[in-house]
Amino acid sequence: MQITIEDAQKKSLTIELTPKIIMLAVLALTGFVIGMAFALHAVGMTKWVGYVETQTPTVVLEQPDFAQQEALMRQNLDLLAQRVGALQAKVVQLDALGERVANLAGVAPAFNFKEVPGRGGLLVDPQPLSLSEVGEELDRLEAQLRDRSDFFSVIDAQLTTLSARKTMTPTIMPVTQGFNGSSFGWRVDPITGRRSKHEGIDFSAPKGTSIVAAAGGVVVKAEYHAAYGYMIDLDHGNDLITRYAHASKLLVKAGDLVRRGQKIAQVGSTGRSTGAHLHFEVRIAGLAVDPNNFLASARKPVPHNATLARSPALAKD
Repeated sequence: MQITIEDAQKKSLTIELTPKIIMLAVLALTGFVIGMAFALHAVGMTKWVGYVETQTPTVVLEQPDFAQQEALMRQNLDLLAQRVGALQAKVVQLDALGERVANLAGVAPAFNFKEVPGRGGLLVDPQPLSLSEVGEELDRLEAQLRDRSDFFSVIDAQLTTLSARKTMTPTIMPVTQGFNGSSFGWRVDPITGRRSKHEGIDFSAPKGTSIVAAAGGVVVKAEYHAAYGYMIDLDHGNDLITRYAHASKLLVKAGDLVRRGQKIAQVGSTGRSTGAHLHFEVRIAGLAVDPNNFLASARKPVPHNATLARSPALAKD
């Protein structure tokens, strides 16, 4: 096979294509095509990898920081320790309040405030508590202790008030010996023989017998009266006054603050009297009331002509 090629100068070139030449040409063309394909593929992959590297975020697997975790755990433990310390202080406060309330109420507690109460039972499905669950339990315990503390404080205040009122109420005998020579109410007057109202109780006792305050209070009168003789008036608040009359000697003066059971005078027979005795009155808002209504709260009413037993509250006097 021959191929004739003419150029611009009309010169001709004849090329004879033998089977061998055609085979070599085909092989060369095939190699060129394959080489170009590989070259184009390599260039495309390089550009794609570069694009992916610029568009895809890099994920870096960090190793755990054990020092940081330990510091965080230590911080949490410190916070828990502070809360536990605050709760322990609350428990100590509640112990003190509990003992005080028990003493004010006059009862012995059925348990020891300073000991942890016994607890126990079957262990069923035990599970460890997480830090968040421990915090929740502490929150709940703090709320309970706060409520109990408020409750005890209210009870303490009420019992303190009641205790103060009790000490200011005439409930102990004003003399430690003798007998009831004349009760409260209507009677035949020992001097005139006429019927009259007696506004107190006459406790017959030897001259010089100690007279004590039936309750704590302030001395508002310590003077001589024509009918009452040497007398003392004690103000106990709430318009309540006790009177001690016919004394031979006064041991306090106006303005003195006296405690319950304190010696304030001695039995005598001064004023309008037929013999040594104590005339004892209780007045509310100026009106005389039966002293037995108050003395009965500590002991039985004193019957007429009954001998007085020594009061345990005054035994040390």
